Amino acid sequence: MQQTSYKNFIYVTLSLCFILFALLGSIHFWCFNESFYKSEHRKLTLYGKSIADHIGISDEELDDLTHFTLAYLNDPKASLDKQMNIKGQMREVFTDDEKAHMVDVRNLNLIANKLLIISFIVCVVLTGIIIFKKLSFAELFVVYKKVLLYVMGFIAILSIWIVIDFDSFWTSFHHLFFAGNDLWILDLRKDVLIMIVPPDFFNHLVITIVISFVGLIFVSYMTLYYLKGKLSVR
Repeated sequence: MQQTSYKNFIYVTLSLCFILFALLGSIHFWCFNESFYKSEHRKLTLYGKSIADHIGISDEELDDLTHFTLAYLNDPKASLDKQMNIKGQMREVFTDDEKAHMVDVRNLNLIANKLLIISFIVCVVLTGIIIFKKLSFAELFVVYKKVLLYVMGFIAILSIWIVIDFDSFWTSFHHLFFAGNDLWILDLRKDVLIMIVPPDFFNHLVITIVISFVGLIFVSYMTLYYLKGKLSVR
């Protein structure tokens, strides 16, 4: 009985940590993929203009500004103070409210980065224990399927919500993670931060993250399915 509880703890913990790692890994990869930003910036428009034209800078300057902003999110000592020639006028790029909001975003990202690393380490350690102790991949597969049933059910509901009413989803997301202030409410006509990542950009980003996450889950499922058939139950 004690042995069964010990194995189940390992299987459940590994399943949950891998799912967390797959989710946070997908989020981090796409949120900091500058090629994705460049593609979206060239494709999307704001009020009939390209994003760069709407801001009042060149495409190359928009790429540099995107790089500067993303680098800030991974550096707890960085500053968002930056001046650029925007629409022919040298000015500070971000307002105080935009900078304050980005402090919240950076703090959230730094926590996510730590969780990503921790979940990866736990996955490696527990997988090593399973191999060293010669535990059953077939039993792990059974537990993983049960955990996935609940997680993917939640993801399915979330995906339907995103497709049907992205604005409602996005508002609820900000109320959850940025409770206590409304600094995230920005103006597409005057706030450069939201011009860099307008609502349509976030819509495409979230959908891409979900697809990537589901793809990783599918690969992990099929890998375990293969292993449980190849390795004998202990």
